[in-house]
Amino acid sequence: MAQARLQPLVLKPRQARSSPQERWVAALFAVALFSAFVWVAYTLLGNPFGNWDWDSFAKAFRAFLKQLPMQRQIEGVLLVVASAAHVWYLRRTSKHERLHLDQVGIRYASPLPGSLRVLRPDWSLQWSQLRGIRIVMPKAMFHPNLVTLEFDAGPVKRKLQALHWSGDAEGKTVEAETWRERFFLGFRAARERDGTLRKVEQSPLVRYAREAGVKITTGDVPGIGSGFALEKHRHALVATVLVLSLLCYAIVDFAMNEEVYAVDPPLALFGVAGAITVLASMLWLVSAGVPRAESLGLSLLLGAAAGAALYPGLLRVNEATDDEGLRAYDYRLTEYVVFSPMDPNLPVMTFPGVADYWRQFKIGTIHRFELRKGGLGFYQVNMQPVHVKMREYFAGRKQGR
Repeated sequence: MAQARLQPLVLKPRQARSSPQERWVAALFAVALFSAFVWVAYTLLGNPFGNWDWDSFAKAFRAFLKQLPMQRQIEGVLLVVASAAHVWYLRRTSKHERLHLDQVGIRYASPLPGSLRVLRPDWSLQWSQLRGIRIVMPKAMFHPNLVTLEFDAGPVKRKLQALHWSGDAEGKTVEAETWRERFFLGFRAARERDGTLRKVEQSPLVRYAREAGVKITTGDVPGIGSGFALEKHRHALVATVLVLSLLCYAIVDFAMNEEVYAVDPPLALFGVAGAITVLASMLWLVSAGVPRAESLGLSLLLGAAAGAALYPGLLRVNEATDDEGLRAYDYRLTEYVVFSPMDPNLPVMTFPGVADYWRQFKIGTIHRFELRKGGLGFYQVNMQPVHVKMREYFAGRKQGR
């Protein structure tokens, strides 16, 4: 009798809804990120094309492709094809993927065209076939998109995302989350788990199945960090801010500092410092009451950020502890991009990233570089005069064509 009152229902994929202000912020952030990348590349490498035009860019791009190994070219093509296929699939999903519910059962319509539907075929189940529907919550890292519904029809099993479906006309979400909630979405464990479970139980698909007489159960999986909200814990929030601050410093100072290592950077030291930071952070966060899983994740991020920040940080410390300042030294070009000092107490320097510039000079020519040896005991070279000459060289070569 209950099933006779059920009206047919079509569910569509749920789509995130954002305000115009959020879209503007996202667009501005993307433009700023791209501009920062271009600025960093220009600062480090200069402008190899002089005044930009399409002919110069096309010639340089063709020359770059000729030098690139075939394996790398294939990887690049596959990346572009995979990205395009992903965008195409998302559009197909929003337009064609559907769940049809009626008093007889459930029918899934695949978004793929007929020739590809074997990869994700249509399927259907009658309510009378189902032993039950189980709400499955993830055991480890929790995220609402990982919650699934398992349809048990004996030998036949089907699985769907629990919160993927909407019953309104446009398939949009009803509730909008703030940026703060979205940022910390993956860190909230038990509280988010309970709220998501309530959303799943009230979703159109689960309510319809329950009205059709299907038994609904929930996977009894304990959460990690029960009752813990990362953004509400002072010590965890401080650790998160430290991670972001160290990463921002590493990126900005790496781009702005004209002085680089004249010797191989001490990568082993960076690794050891990162490991010590991980251990110290783990002890700090656990003693402050942050659950072990969240403590481990934050500690690993903090260790990696500390190791990355040490790369430009050691240059700054070495510069600050230098009493003599930059001094000019003569070097001989012994191999292309390899310079040997006239003074045997100085390090040999290599510049592999700008070989095209150094090939204009003959082997054995003398070049002058500005170096300093700070309180940390290693040499660093000031690349600002070299970058100026590189830009002049590439600009002159462009005008001479």
